[in-house]
This record gives sequence, structure tokens and C-alpha cells, in this order.
Amino acid sequence: MRRHSRLIHLVSAIAVAAILAVPMAVGAAPAGPVTTTTGSIAAVNNSTVTIASADGSQKAVKIQSDTLILRRETAPLGSIKPDDALAVTAKKGAEGSLTAVSINIFSPQLWSRVRKGQWTMDSGDIMTNAQVTQVVERVDGRTLYMKLDQGTGMITVPNGAEIHRLTTVGLGDLKPGLRVTVRGVADSDGSIKATSITFDQPG
Repeated sequence: MRRHSRLIHLVSAIAVAAILAVPMAVGAAPAGPVTTTTGSIAAVNNSTVTIASADGSQKAVKIQSDTLILRRETAPLGSIKPDDALAVTAKKGAEGSLTAVSINIFSPQLWSRVRKGQWTMDSGDIMTNAQVTQVVERVDGRTLYMKLDQGTGMITVPNGAEIHRLTTVGLGDLKPGLRVTVRGVADSDGSIKATSITFDQPG
């Protein structure tokens, strides 16, 4: 059971990292390779958060003015409404059909910064970042219809699909003990300049 829980957390971390893979602003110089780190918050000191890894090592994470701090909460399919912006990780089946593995519901601040569209991830899964045209629930299945440049994409949502809402919060919401996923750029001193920090709603 613990192994299954770790696997779900890893898949979720990969999905969140993928949706935050936004193109760099025109004319901006590459800041360095992007890294993703998971761990528990050991301390919060002004704009620096110390993250403790499972092996006992610690890393300083620097919060910048444009760092996104995201709280992730479990949500039912019925909470998704037309025009909501979603990231859907899906498996591709016969004849191009898509079955959702996980769904993240974006906050407006997050939607303005993510890569939009549909593409194949390194894992072979299909990532769809788009808005909802309609949600269909019926006895023989559950279906999302997504607005894409090339038309409408249809994705089946099984009962086992993970659905979460990502809400943008502030630095004050980061507390010692929270398990977080940090995405950012490694600095020369070994710290990370965070572009995003995501944590699950406690309780």
C-alpha cells in the first residue's frame, strides 16, 4: 500500500512538472537546467524554504516574486465545469481513444503560465492542457470534451482517475512538515530558485 502511495505521488509530481513546462519569454537567456525535487519542509525563513529529502539531506529553496505556490486538493469529477482549464494525463488506446490517468484543475494564475495544447510525453502518455467545453456523465461512462486548436478532444474518465484542484496560495501557507514538490533552477551554491512549489491539502 505504501509503495502504491509513493507511485501515485511520483506520477502526480511528473504531471505537475509537465504542465508547468512553459516556453521561456522571447529574448530571455536560459537560466540553467530545470530540476524537480520532492521532500518535506524542515523550516521556513523569510523567502527561503529548507527541504529535507528521504535520505536526510537538506536543500535550500529560494522563493522569488514570480514563484507559484500551489495547494492541491482532491476533487470530484462533478466539480469540473465548462470553461474550467485542465491538465489531463491520459493513456492512448485503440483508434486514438484517450483514457484519463490524472486530471489537474488549474487556478487562473496557473493557466496563464502553462503550455497549452496536446502532446505526447516522454512516458508515452498524452498530455492535454485545455479548457472544458462540456462534461458528460452517464451510466455507461464519464466523458470530458476539451477545446483544442484542431477542434474538440474527447477523454474518458474512469472511476480510478486521480482528480485534483490546484489553487494558488501564498508563502504563509508553507509550514514545516508539509510534503512538497519543488520545480526550479539549481543555483551555483546548490540551492534552488523555485518557479513552483506544490503541496497536498493537509487532512
